[in-house]
Amino acid sequence: MNIDPVQFGKLINAVETLESNVESLTAQVQQLNNQITGGKGVAMGLMITAGGLGAGLTKLLEAISK
Repeated sequence: MNIDPVQFGKLINAVETLESNVESLTAQVQQLNNQITGGKGVAMGLMITAGGLGAGLTKLLEAISK
């Protein structure tokens, strides 16, 4: 099988470009994943805090109303 050297060079260049793009996209996906994971942690923390403050406020209002 004979491969034209020019076409082979173009193929090598295309593969290298593709590898670079895949690495870049992988980094971007990982960064987005980290942001989503971090966002979930912050949201959970806020929900737990809000629940605790709500319970505390309820107890305070019960104590005041007695």
